[in-house]
Amino acid sequence: MYDLILRDATIVTSTGRLVADIAIRDGEIVYVGPRPRRAGRQDISAIGKFAMPGVIDTGALFDGDGGNTAWEHESKAAVSGGITTVIGLPYGNKPVIDSKSAIARAKKMKKHSWCNYGFWVDGDIASTQTVREVMDAGNAFGVIINLTQDNEAKAAARLTELVDVDGILAVRLGRTSRDATGINEILAVAREHNRNIHIAHLSTADELSALDPVLGELPISCSVTSHHLFLSTDHSNPGVSLPPVRPEQDRRTLWTALRRGRVTCVASDHHTSPAEGPGIPGAEFLFPLLLSAVRHGRLSLEQLVALTSEGPAALLGLPKKGRIEKGADADLVLFSEGELTKVRANSILTGAGWSPYLGRESAPKPDLVIVNGQIVSTKGTIAAAKPNGVLLSPPTAAPTP
Repeated sequence: MYDLILRDATIVTSTGRLVADIAIRDGEIVYVGPRPRRAGRQDISAIGKFAMPGVIDTGALFDGDGGNTAWEHESKAAVSGGITTVIGLPYGNKPVIDSKSAIARAKKMKKHSWCNYGFWVDGDIASTQTVREVMDAGNAFGVIINLTQDNEAKAAARLTELVDVDGILAVRLGRTSRDATGINEILAVAREHNRNIHIAHLSTADELSALDPVLGELPISCSVTSHHLFLSTDHSNPGVSLPPVRPEQDRRTLWTALRRGRVTCVASDHHTSPAEGPGIPGAEFLFPLLLSAVRHGRLSLEQLVALTSEGPAALLGLPKKGRIEKGADADLVLFSEGELTKVRANSILTGAGWSPYLGRESAPKPDLVIVNGQIVSTKGTIAAAKPNGVLLSPPTAAPTP
């Protein structure tokens, strides 16, 4: 007997759509096709609904205070919006800077996370040897370095020191300037060492112009945030972030890059911060906002799946995530296309207590969110008795973007 069967779901991948039943047992997809032979303890009609792999957020800070209470609250908000896996940013009161701090953080999250989780290690603080030890022990998915206006040369030198370290080598842009000077420093390192580098938080037209000619030539991948896609300086309260929310011209350029397939994934860069910042809460609305963009023709459903599920899974080296096939993890989102609503105060679950998207048009939260085979959210309301997210093991070698 199966634990759960979704009947007649329209499965969406980056390459197309298929109407089929999805059978789940012990947290795994065990059958995709017409009419499974066995019955299910739960049998749900998905006629007229779309099914896609769960959303993977490659960068969010749920636990800036270093405790599990905030993580539990923020991960609950995240799953209500379709996120089933999050890779935690290493910052906060107790940053991830070595294996000891990574293990301690993971232990605090055990039995407190509503989504699956992993971590980055802070490359600005950790020594090169320490980063190697963290990655060799499998305690983080990669090392992330901040690139700001004042440390461009230092960040490039740090990248050079870490090029031989396994795992993902990432740069988180935090520049207030709109030019591409920092990007060019990164590209020089990638070109010299032929090393995979992931550039997070692209936000300007100049940055994209510098990247566009070398994507596919150099081993570079990149991501944008939801607030850089949906907010601009034209908005009354865009929030405070690094890099800052940009002018409307930059926002539109980001959308063009998404449509052209020049961006690997969209991340929330969620921070549980007050309205005056720094940081913008956005995990729970990442998927609903992107789905509203599908409704308005900015993206296709296939592109949405590529940006929120398949692309992040490939970047992180998670072969059982980001797909709906036999043997894949049963992390799923079931939703309807075409419906639109507005972000209302009573739908905001984040502990930040505010959202820059309040009153904005959005798709509703998903009909069902399934994590490890268990229904955890229905239409934005938590449906499970307790969290069931698990710590993920990173690959042993750096994946190719």
